[in-house]
Amino acid sequence: MSPGGPGRRLLGPVALVALAVALGGCLPAPATEQGQAVHDLWIAFLVPAGVVAAIVWGLVTISIVRGWRRRPEAGLPDQVTGHTGLEIVWTTLPILTVVVLFALSLLALGRIDAKAAGGIDVTVTAFRWQWQMDYPADGVSVVGTPDTPPVMVVPVGEPVHVTLMSRDVAHSFFVPQFLFKRDAIPGQPNHFDLTVETPGTYRGQCAEFCGIYHDRMLFSVEAVSPEAFDAWLASAAAGASTAPGASASPAGSAAP
Repeated sequence: MSPGGPGRRLLGPVALVALAVALGGCLPAPATEQGQAVHDLWIAFLVPAGVVAAIVWGLVTISIVRGWRRRPEAGLPDQVTGHTGLEIVWTTLPILTVVVLFALSLLALGRIDAKAAGGIDVTVTAFRWQWQMDYPADGVSVVGTPDTPPVMVVPVGEPVHVTLMSRDVAHSFFVPQFLFKRDAIPGQPNHFDLTVETPGTYRGQCAEFCGIYHDRMLFSVEAVSPEAFDAWLASAAAGASTAPGASASPAGSAAP
């Protein structure tokens, strides 16, 4: 192959495809079991998308290069008016791809929405413009302010059954490292589970524009060992929260 042949010219598009695949895979490392399902589904979509992009860009580039190098006196290239085999292939493969991706999406949704046994219950209430986290079994409530976002403390490796509600307008519970977002709709509680696998502090925010102080609707999820969680819960129940940024108060107290 000559130095200036189609193969050399294909290096650029192929490199772009590889770069897109690499950058597209740079999601935050999932910190929950449910986030792992989202990550796996994303990769399942990313790989065939990269393959399709490489095929399309490759064929288009080859066609452009061959047409550019073809001499005018050579006339028109061979014309193909129909090819049953190719038509079957380019009809069947996209259908199979869509069916497989649809099935994988259903399986991922099943993993994300699955309800686990055991664990703890937390009721998260959004209001303009902050959050309130209630632990109903222990009578603990953590209420945030725009200057002091609340911290939702959870045990690592245990299911957290979240009931998400809104007191006024539509809000959205979003934690980037969980790869998860769920809307808080007035009068329509949402229920979901989270199982955090790695200890740490995970920043969250409202992801639905809800008014002038929307940008101050921040919160954190602090995942600690079960022993540390029990100690925090006992301290919070006594009225002295040990979670950074958290303000513990008796459950049922009015949020600002």
